[in-house]
Amino acid sequence: MRTRFGLLILVSLLSGCTTVSQPENRLQKDISTELDQHAFSRLEHRDNHVTVILAFSGGGKRAAALSYGVLKQLNDITITQKNGYSSTLLDEVDVISSVSGGSFTAAYYALYHEKTFTHYEDEFLQADVKQDLISTYLSPTRWFTKHSRTEIARRYYQTQLFGDATFADIDDDKSPYLIINASDITTGVRFSFIQEYFSFLCSDISQYPISKAVAASTAVPILFEPVALENHSGCNTTAHTSYQPMQIEQLSFRAQKTVQSIERYKDKDKHQYIHLVDGGITDNLGLLAIYDILEVGKIHQSTNGDLGTKHHVVVIAVDASTKPDLGLGLSMEPPTTVQTLNSVTDIQLHRYNDATKEVFKRAMNQWAAEASTAENQVVPHFIEVTFSHTRDPKKRHEFNQVPTDLTLPFESVDAIIKEGQYQIQTHPALQKVLLEINYPSSD
Repeated sequence: MRTRFGLLILVSLLSGCTTVSQPENRLQKDISTELDQHAFSRLEHRDNHVTVILAFSGGGKRAAALSYGVLKQLNDITITQKNGYSSTLLDEVDVISSVSGGSFTAAYYALYHEKTFTHYEDEFLQADVKQDLISTYLSPTRWFTKHSRTEIARRYYQTQLFGDATFADIDDDKSPYLIINASDITTGVRFSFIQEYFSFLCSDISQYPISKAVAASTAVPILFEPVALENHSGCNTTAHTSYQPMQIEQLSFRAQKTVQSIERYKDKDKHQYIHLVDGGITDNLGLLAIYDILEVGKIHQSTNGDLGTKHHVVVIAVDASTKPDLGLGLSMEPPTTVQTLNSVTDIQLHRYNDATKEVFKRAMNQWAAEASTAENQVVPHFIEVTFSHTRDPKKRHEFNQVPTDLTLPFESVDAIIKEGQYQIQTHPALQKVLLEINYPSSD
């Protein structure tokens, strides 16, 4: 992932020794079945006609602003269904999966709900986060504490956004199921902050700080140190976290690899600690976490009672990746090292993103077919919000030049928010869904 925190990198090189951040996941000897349910299995749809799932990509504050624009527009769309139930489309969001910059927005909304639309812009999107962090790095008080850069960032997120909130403070009755994703550089596994993963570590996620999960998800390697979790011994997770060979064989190849990788945490001697960095390294869109949970849990194979004639499943992927104009084709001179690295990174990122989207869309169609019955049809919809879909060529070019940073100009943030709103408001597939689920129907 390309980052342009030039001054922050310089500061980090001059920062000297820092203390090691202590793991905050506590030992939980009794991992109960209730805690260890597959992530989606406890979800109950609030209605009979539509399920909405959101995936927020990485991309610094650019990603945070685009995902916020999507939330804002979903909150402005009111639907009234045939059963007389009225709500906003945002009320129908059951799951939000996020990585890196998108995790700021996802965690804030899951924790604060409607407060998001009155406080989030001032508290984060329009705040000069980079300068605030630099000021903290250079503050004389840091000379005596020697906190790591990641711990300083985490404390900033705690003070500015999340307070002392833990996952237990997320209201299950009001909030979507939140999946914050990071990358474990000790095993190469995408690590999701959900109980399923914490059970392998003999821990209870409900006591883990939201601010630290977001710090892990946004910990750009080199710039920020990894967030450590302790892989505790002393609990019996066999009954809740093991898969039989027959079960694994029934999964897709990708899901098999996920299960096999996660089960490496059972080797407590080899993996006493895990070290988490930016989630965009293993899943820059947040889609693979949803894919794995649905595939491994086989949640899509069970219907939810009386679904009526149609049940719409809408997955909205908010992809804030960019394709900046690096000017490589304007000269016969070989690109600089920085240009080459940026270009190679962009190529890899976009190819990986495109492949992920194709895998997910194919899987959605398969899941819908498996879940549908003669009486109840499950209809999948995959909706992308991305700068590639920006209609105005001038705006599209401008958005693609926006760097991955923690501080952006006010005008850029505002324009990106409006773009997210506009793409949701005008998306043909979403308009079609709204026509079908709103009552009275146009047909």
